[in-house]
Amino acid sequence: MGAVFLPGLTGMTRQAIRDLRGREDGPTPPEIVQRFLWFMALTDEEARATALRLR
Repeated sequence: MGAVFLPGLTGMTRQAIRDLRGREDGPTPPEIVQRFLWFMALTDEEARATALRLR
């Protein structure tokens, strides 16, 4: 299940960043990453780095 789960989650996170980027009231890309990867203890810096890779 993990092998299928991670690529799917990555794709959804990437699409959410693209869809929500630039909206006045929308979350920032690092906030989106933290929401999708809530089960991981990511620092703000790690979330920002991940968001940059997913753009």
